[in-house]
Amino acid sequence: MFTPDQYLQVVAERVQRSGGRLSTVQIGPVTAAVGLFTESIMLSTMNYCVVAAAYPEIDAQTLFQFTALATQHARANVQGTVGWTAGSVVIAGLVGRVHPDAATAASAKTANQFGGETRMVAVDPYAGMTYAWVGGKLWGAAVQGSVNAKLLFCFPQPTEAYQQLQWQAQWQAQQAGYNAVPGYGAPGPTPNDPGAVPGATGPTTGGPGPGGFPGQQIPSGWQPQIPPPPAAGPPGPQPPHYPPPGRPPYGQ
Repeated sequence: MFTPDQYLQVVAERVQRSGGRLSTVQIGPVTAAVGLFTESIMLSTMNYCVVAAAYPEIDAQTLFQFTALATQHARANVQGTVGWTAGSVVIAGLVGRVHPDAATAASAKTANQFGGETRMVAVDPYAGMTYAWVGGKLWGAAVQGSVNAKLLFCFPQPTEAYQQLQWQAQWQAQQAGYNAVPGYGAPGPTPNDPGAVPGATGPTTGGPGPGGFPGQQIPSGWQPQIPPPPAAGPPGPQPPHYPPPGRPPYGQ
């Protein structure tokens, strides 16, 4: 079963991957993951604060209260002056079992705010749904597009988040398999093992080999064996000799 905590792992990974500063903050009764971003859009500075936490049962009142507390935290901690040269965007999301009234509240169009924007997100991993308003407004089309992109990236659909976790688990398993192969980080043969390097006085692995690549160490006193040049053989067939022009049998 895909759990809220697993979904929050995906949110935290995406915040860090996109350049956000990740931390954990107490927001009301929950410990929330907070990502802070600063981006330049159309010669303006946009300050983003992404807040995500897990909660068992999410109704509309719970979502509104969490968003209000997350907004207070963002206003107190996000640097920048709200006005013509800076804007503040808060994207607050709760992950858990979403009630119908919370889904409706999260999907409603947000009101216009001077110098800022607040988006509510409700994620139900059990139902496989993410509820949020993603749309445009008559003002600030470039800003709205950036906000939508940030929301959709940090709060993906649960199926997409689950697929990401599966891919990461497969990748980690592959890396563990590579590290188990001698020459890729795992211990190689010792001098007493068959196939050990002749003349070695200790373990033949444990550090970088020739050129910095992992593998067997060069034994002390080892010299490269250069084979002698091949011996000269009997002379081969000589090319035919032709008389110069003007000499018999071609000349007069």
